[in-house]
Amino acid sequence: MSKLSIFNLWYFKRQFAMLLEELQNIGNRMEASLQDKHDKSRYHDEAKKIHTELKALRMEKDEIEADIEEMQLLVKKDYQVEILHQKKMKLTREVNKLHKDKAELLDIDENLMDLEELW
Repeated sequence: MSKLSIFNLWYFKRQFAMLLEELQNIGNRMEASLQDKHDKSRYHDEAKKIHTELKALRMEKDEIEADIEEMQLLVKKDYQVEILHQKKMKLTREVNKLHKDKAELLDIDENLMDLEELW
């Protein structure tokens, strides 16, 4: 190794600047690595919280879907009850009409019997 002199001072300054730059790069990488490790634990904690919230939301979603299915079943039953009620009303009208027709026929038969007695 040669001694420092006026002739190699420029060369030494240049090498020293390159070494300082390399040292700065290594320091920056170390700092970034430490920051990443810190962020990793923070992200892990956040991931746990989000996972817990996700589980709760999925359970709530399942409950809501069950409620929706139950409501749809009730709507279907209400619709079926409405249809049956309409059929009942229609049949009731038909029965009333048949009773009315029967009563009219009985009145006609009685009138004919009265007329036969006149003959």
